[in-house]
Order: sequence, then structure tokens, then C-alpha cells
Amino acid sequence: MIEQIKQLNFLDYLVVLFYMLMLTGVGIYLTRFNKTVDDFFKGGGKIPWWIAGLSTFVSGFSAFMFVAAAGYTYKNGLSAVAMFTSAFWGYWLGYFVYSKKWKRARLSSPMEFLTKRYSQATTYYYTVLSIVPAILGLGLGIYILCIFISSALGLVGMQFDLAIVKLSGLELTMIVTGLVLLIYTTSGGLWAVVITDVLQFLIILIVTLTIFPLSFSALGHGAGFWHGFEKLWSAAPEGYLSFQDLWRRPLFYLAYLVNIFIGYNAAWFIGQRYYSVRSERDARKMSILCSALSFLLPLCWIAPTMAARLLFPAMDKVWPQLADPTEASFVTLALTLLPHGIIGITVSAILAATMSSVDTELNYVASIIVRDVYIRLKKTFTPEEPSEQQQLRLGRRAVFILGSLAIVVALMVQQAKGVFEFALMYYSWFAPSMLTPVMLGLVYTKTPSWSAIAAVTTGLILVLACNVVFDMSGHQYEANVFVGVLSSGLVFFISSFWRDKNLQTRERIAAFAKDLATPALASEAAWDVNALSSYKVVGVLAAGIGLVLMLLIFVPASSEVHWLNFVAGFGAFVVGLSMMWYFRKKTRDAFYEKTKDHET
Repeated sequence: MIEQIKQLNFLDYLVVLFYMLMLTGVGIYLTRFNKTVDDFFKGGGKIPWWIAGLSTFVSGFSAFMFVAAAGYTYKNGLSAVAMFTSAFWGYWLGYFVYSKKWKRARLSSPMEFLTKRYSQATTYYYTVLSIVPAILGLGLGIYILCIFISSALGLVGMQFDLAIVKLSGLELTMIVTGLVLLIYTTSGGLWAVVITDVLQFLIILIVTLTIFPLSFSALGHGAGFWHGFEKLWSAAPEGYLSFQDLWRRPLFYLAYLVNIFIGYNAAWFIGQRYYSVRSERDARKMSILCSALSFLLPLCWIAPTMAARLLFPAMDKVWPQLADPTEASFVTLALTLLPHGIIGITVSAILAATMSSVDTELNYVASIIVRDVYIRLKKTFTPEEPSEQQQLRLGRRAVFILGSLAIVVALMVQQAKGVFEFALMYYSWFAPSMLTPVMLGLVYTKTPSWSAIAAVTTGLILVLACNVVFDMSGHQYEANVFVGVLSSGLVFFISSFWRDKNLQTRERIAAFAKDLATPALASEAAWDVNALSSYKVVGVLAAGIGLVLMLLIFVPASSEVHWLNFVAGFGAFVVGLSMMWYFRKKTRDAFYEKTKDHET
């Protein structure tokens, strides 16, 4: 089917350009949502739960899933289901424990937790440890994204002479993508992140639900959708439809699950979403929504990628220029099966997923620098606290500087072989040791203020020893995860045999423990105009995407399967209209309620 792979045409470029301009415009428009620094970093604690939930889900659904994870699925078959739906279990733990704990912590920035639960020194320590890995991770994310984007757009082998400097197609893609990301994240803050995440979720949903039936219909060679399933069942390589890789490497899958439990409950972006909603009840609703999506939506791209194993058995001939051609399996399906227009939407979906992950990290790292470092350091020299506007300006500058550094890192990254394995290793170096005290500190408050520093230091040193001193013979990822979690956790609990000598420190930790035991009710953060207006913004964006897709049926280049554009566009248009109707209804109800109170 190699000869059937389409090249992007003007419709696809038009859709991608429209999407990038829309993201930029959203960020600029949403500046009006940010009156205070709390609005910028936590949405004022009034973001609707379903918007925060979709944003949380999409934030963990980057190009890694469409590129690196697709390659893993292509090679290992059904074992990918066990791996890439494991977030289902992570979010259920959040439902029972961590969603309410994060909300009850009553935070305005993620690392404020460290100051309340441990000490200011712990916050500084984590900040030093977190910023460099965060920038490296951001750069890696942009790099993975733009490897795909530049290939899909046909820019890989091109050179651009910009008078001042000559850039390759890949380099130019990274710079343009990074600048768009900077504009809307710097302008709109968390409101821009979560609202564009909802739009990105809609795009991802359109693409995955469209490509699922088409892939199996193609595999059935005209005999129908179900015949494609029968073909996969009968012709798949031996062990492909069993959990062969899971039984072969059980410790690897267990380590991955441990990382999921940690990452989806203790990562800073998760905490930021949980405390950005109105109440702990809303936070638990978020967990249920994310759990359901984390099980269902991955199946919609895992199954087609498995079909690609039979449709494209020699991916190295399709993408000879890539280090691991199997990582292009999902995009190959898209370029083969989808009509022009939706191909542009697919490129936008990959952009959307990764930019969501990157902008989320940018926002919370900037909040750390402003709320947990700058303000507290300034207080040591002057009693006067910076004004809200000063903090807001600094927050935007921090986002811009961090994003710029991430673009530089992306430009410096050389060709990576096996992006999936590299990304897992990168995560295992830092996260298990650093996030274990966060996860434990939210449920156990009997350890002293220095326990997190001791636990993290021990974990990182032992993980480093595992990588430098010992030869783990292909089990490095598992060793990093288990050593990091167990050593960090053990030191954390051993430290409980010591008490803080400072009475004020003990009282502060006791007060935080009381907060964790006190329900966070909706009355603490009442509904406001931004929360209501978010429905209108989402509705307009969804309706706009839907209208563009429906109009593509009038363009001759898209007529070969024009009905797909129309069906997908009609669905998005209906969702958009529903959101706008809901906004008008809520606005009308609020007006009547206000009038009634005034008359009373």
C-alpha cells in the first residue's frame, strides 16, 4: 500500500495554519481571564471539572502516544493494551485518595505543597532539581513532535535560507511550533491551557474514531470492517495477539505500572488540575472522567496500529530516513486512509497532544519560579510582597524564558534511536525518587520537615549508582524505578523516628495535616464569570473546527471521501452549538437569580 500514501496538499496546510492561528488567538483572547496571579496559575480555583478533566487527560496524551507508543504497539501487539491503558488504574487511585488530597491542600502553585508539608528549603531543593530536567523534557517533547510534523509536511530534506541563518526543515518546524506555544501559554495562563486542551481532545477524538473503522476496512480489502478483524486474527504474527511480551518481561510492565501510579497522582500538573476546580467532589469527577477516557481512547489507536502491522509489514521501506520506522505506523495509516482535510486535522492532533503536554509543564514550572522561589526570596530582603500585576508579568516572562530554552534544547538534540525507550529511561532517572515523597507526604504527615530532602537525595544517588556502577543487562528501566521508589520510600518512613525540634515547624505541619482532613467544599470557591465564559469559548472553537471540515466537501480535492469530512465536522459543530446553548442557559439562569435576589 506504499503507493497509496498521500502527500499533504493545500487543504491540509490550510487546516494546520488555521489551527495554529486559532491557538494563538485563543491565548491572546484569554488574557482577559487573568486578573490575578491565581487566575494565571490555577484558573482562580473555578475551572469546570469536565474542562479540567479533559485537560488532564490530554496533558498525558502527547505525540509520545502517536509516535513512540505506536511503534511499541506495532512491534509488540496486544501487550500494548496492558501498558497504554494502565492510566485507568492510576486515575482510580486518584479517585479514592489523591484528588481530594490535592484539593484539600489548598494550594496556589504545585510546589507550595512542599513548603506546607515539609519546609521552604525543600521547595528550593526541588526547584533546583526540577528545572533542568523539566527543560530537557520540554525540549525532547518538541523534538519528538517536530520529527513527525516535518516528515508529514515534507520538510525533512529541505533547507531554508533566512538571510541571517540557514535552517533545516526540522529546525524551522521546531522554532515555529515553539513560538506559537509560547504566545498562547504566555498570554492566557492556565485558562488558555485547559480550554485549548478541550479543543485538542475533540480533534484527537475525531481522528481516532475516524481511523479506527477505516483501518480495519482496508485490512478487509473491500470485504468489510469485520473481515478486517478476522484477517488480523488469522494472519497476525505468532504471539502478536497474546500477551507474549507481558509474560516475557513482567518486571518491566510492573515498573511501568508503578510509574503510572506515581506520575498520575503525584506529578505537579496533576495536582495543579485537581486544585483548579471548585471542590473535592469536582476533583473526584475529574478522576472518573480521566479513568474512563484512559481505557477507551487508547484502544481506538492501539487497534488500528496493530492492523498497520499487516497493512505495512515493511515500515523501513516506507520511512527509510527514520531511526525507528515503526514509530511512524500511526501517521502512515492516517496519510493512507484519511481524506485531505482530516489529514490536516491529524497533523493538528499530533501538534495538539504534544503542545498540551509542553504548555502544561511550562505553566507549572513557571508557577514554581514565581510563587515558590521569587516571592519567598524577595520576602527575605524586603517585607513588601510583589503586587499581583508584578507577579503576573514575571509569570509570563518565566514561561517565555523556559519555553525559549526548551526550543534551544530541541535544536541541540541529535538523532535519537528508539524514542520510546529513551523517553522511559529519561523519566525513570528522576521521577520515582522525586515524586515518591510527594505521594507519601499527601497521606502520611508524621515525618519531619527534612524527610523529603533525605529521601530524594538517597533515591537519586542510588539510581545514579545503578546507571554508572552496576551493569543491569537490559533491565535498567526496572532497576531505576524500583530502586528510586523503594529507597526514597524507605528513607521517608525511617525519618519518622525523628521529630522536628522547632515548635513552629511542628505546628505548621500539624496545620497542614488538619487541612488535608478538612473537606474542600464548593462554597470555598464559588462559580464565576470566567467559568461560565469558558463554555462559550469552547463552543465557538468546536463549532469553528466543525464548520471548516463541513465546508471542505465543496472543495474538489477532498471529494474522494468527502462524507468523512462532513460527518466529523457535523459532530464537532453540534458539540460546539451545545456548548454555546449551555452558556446562554446558564447566563440566563444567573441573570434571573440575580434579579430575584435584588428584588428580595
